[in-house]
Amino acid sequence: MKNRFMGYEETATFLNMKVGTLYAKVCRKEVPHVRLSGRCVRFDLDELQKWIDDHKIPAEDVLEK
Repeated sequence: MKNRFMGYEETATFLNMKVGTLYAKVCRKEVPHVRLSGRCVRFDLDELQKWIDDHKIPAEDVLEK
């Protein structure tokens, strides 16, 4: 599969967050993105999925405590 690049609106929908929150995360370099020029930012779907997977926190088994 080729890389699929998305803009802010589509990425915010994919991540279930507001566009303003995504802008802030890009500014703070908290989310993977590609800056093609000054204001042109794109998001690689594969990289976003990897980023989500890397930030997963497993549930604790409360029965073992």
